[in-house]
Amino acid sequence: MILNKFKSLLAILLLASTCLWAEPVSAPAKSSGQDQTYWTDIALFVGMWAGTTTGAVNKYLDVRMGFPLLLDFELQISRGAVGFYYGWGLIHSFSYLYDEGFFTEYDRKDEGTDESWGLTYGYTVFTSHYLELQPFIGLGVNFFNNGRDDLYFGTFIMGGNVDIRFDSNRINAGEIAFNLGLMLRLKYIAEFGSFSDKYRDVKHENYYINHIFAISLGIAIME
Repeated sequence: MILNKFKSLLAILLLASTCLWAEPVSAPAKSSGQDQTYWTDIALFVGMWAGTTTGAVNKYLDVRMGFPLLLDFELQISRGAVGFYYGWGLIHSFSYLYDEGFFTEYDRKDEGTDESWGLTYGYTVFTSHYLELQPFIGLGVNFFNNGRDDLYFGTFIMGGNVDIRFDSNRINAGEIAFNLGLMLRLKYIAEFGSFSDKYRDVKHENYYINHIFAISLGIAIME
């Protein structure tokens, strides 16, 4: 079962937010004399993902995928980007609640997909007209649903975005004009947290990492 969790450690690749549409903003010229450009935009992404949980909690929690969805919002100015994501999809089954008699098998029908959200800050390390690479860090919250209680835990977040921008169109609406375009985002999120439960003392084996590999489509607006 532990081996089953480590398969998700090859996760550092995707996170789906918002960042790549609109006309690039000029940054100071590189020493080579060529101009470097960075994207500036407001973007919204919707995507699907796959993932799992690794760590000590796997000794007593069973993990499976439900229906996954990830919503991602981002504001990017030059190299920096502030993002917010909200998603659900993992189901953590608390096997010890049934094995030790706290719950009955009838309670399993109330187990649901767990939710998570995060606030992140990213920094662009590579950019071109069509491609951008952006690692990020942040803080968030995980919600575990055991069928009776909604448990929530604070998380530290690390991850990265690989953004691919398609051609955008110029929209003119009276005195307002902006670029509107579509983007594809590959996103990886690692959520580091610690688990606690009123039914059992698990403070010595409570650390976990949620791994999220997402692919999203987004729409972005640039003035």
